[in-house]
Amino acid sequence: MRFVSSLSSAARLLVVAAAGFAAFSPLAQAQNRTEVQIGISNRSLLGLPVLIAEKKGFFEKEGLKVSIDYFAGGVPATTALIGGSVQFVDAAFDNNVRAVKTGQPVVSIANLQTDFAGAIVVRKDVVRKLGRAPGVKDLKGLRIGTLARGGFADVATRYIATEAGFNPEKDIELVPIRGADRQLAAGEANQIDAAFVMEPWNVIAVDQQKDWEYVLDLTSGQGPDLFQGLGYTTLQTTRQYLKDHRATAEKVVRATVAALQYIVNPANLDDVAKIADAEYGKPGVDVLKKSIQRQVRTFDPHLPAQALDKTAKLLLQSQSITAPVPGDAELVDRSFKPIWDTFKRP
Repeated sequence: MRFVSSLSSAARLLVVAAAGFAAFSPLAQAQNRTEVQIGISNRSLLGLPVLIAEKKGFFEKEGLKVSIDYFAGGVPATTALIGGSVQFVDAAFDNNVRAVKTGQPVVSIANLQTDFAGAIVVRKDVVRKLGRAPGVKDLKGLRIGTLARGGFADVATRYIATEAGFNPEKDIELVPIRGADRQLAAGEANQIDAAFVMEPWNVIAVDQQKDWEYVLDLTSGQGPDLFQGLGYTTLQTTRQYLKDHRATAEKVVRATVAALQYIVNPANLDDVAKIADAEYGKPGVDVLKKSIQRQVRTFDPHLPAQALDKTAKLLLQSQSITAPVPGDAELVDRSFKPIWDTFKRP
């Protein structure tokens, strides 16, 4: 009986041990990960931090299973966030400001890019008719492709037109095109003459397709100073989600900061470009490398001190909102700063 009893004890120990090993198996770990949906306001390199966090396993390391959804601009992405179909969005900071202005509890928990990365480009056949290099004033009378009505591209184009001295409601035609990748196709189809595009689509248009020319290369600092240091894109969620799921939000921020750190490391440029190339329609690794190098300085989790002032100016002058503008405490949760501070630029 003692022999049978000892065998039973051993069997029980084996069962317990097997259960313990099963709990730490890859399958069990995958099943135990917290599911999170993250929206990206358009399919462009502004979504690179979230993409890299997913592809390089930074989310997985934090125990997260992340699904990425692309939207046709910041407005529909913010609507999805407020509606609860996504828990976080990678979108322009101005969407955060406008949401809070209308009473929606949207909050930024990390910066992603400090400066706008993109350009206004015009078709070369339009340039040939001009007979010279195009300037901002040459946009007058043109059909200009943006993204969603009221989104960053729309608001920014209105601001630039106003700064140039003409009326964006009367002197240009703004054409919302649902998807940054579709803007160039719209130009080829003669549906628009110019476009306000995000990286890498300006590099694809000018350097690869060679059918477009720069009017303003904002990535390289051309155009109004307002587009530098305005907190271009941020990681946003809702106050209620943050209250109910603070630990998950911290994991998302840690993973995203790790991705930002990976992106800015020159040793990772080839790998980052290959991942981006596969995600953005395979325009070519060299094209993506050039685009990433042009904007690598803008990737940073810290929201610049002047971001709100510049974004407020953009929104007020374009008449997208009226005064007063929400304050920093209403818009940004800076309790995440210790995580932001782990980021070190090479």
